[in-house]
Amino acid sequence: MNATEINSTLNRLRIIHTRSFAAYLYYAAPWIRKGFHGAADVLTLMGSELERIADQLGEMILNNGGEIIPGEFPIEFTGLHDLSADYLLGIIIDHQEKDIAVIQDCVNQLEADPLAQALAEESLGAAKGHLDSLQELVATQSDA
Repeated sequence: MNATEINSTLNRLRIIHTRSFAAYLYYAAPWIRKGFHGAADVLTLMGSELERIADQLGEMILNNGGEIIPGEFPIEFTGLHDLSADYLLGIIIDHQEKDIAVIQDCVNQLEADPLAQALAEESLGAAKGHLDSLQELVATQSDA
């Protein structure tokens, strides 16, 4: 895999971090009902970790002589941000599961560059941890 292909995969991974549904909700915060601030905490943590990893990916792309591709939020996200966070949990989980599959694909594609693959694996671990947190929120909500 040459530098152009590595940068392309890193950009794909970076777009997942900057243009995912969780990233969208980090900027366009959903409504949080009283007593359900755990969702806000999880979304804030997710958003800050997404930004941190996206910054690292961007730095790696630039250090490899590449250009950062910003990507765009899908238009369907715009109709969801004004809904309650507890209602959106299932949708966030669905998107997170899809993002994990894409991240795993990027990890596999980056096997020729151990440093890039290590960052992709860190990203994958964070994404799986976020999914666990979201699923715990759903379980907590069901118990309430």
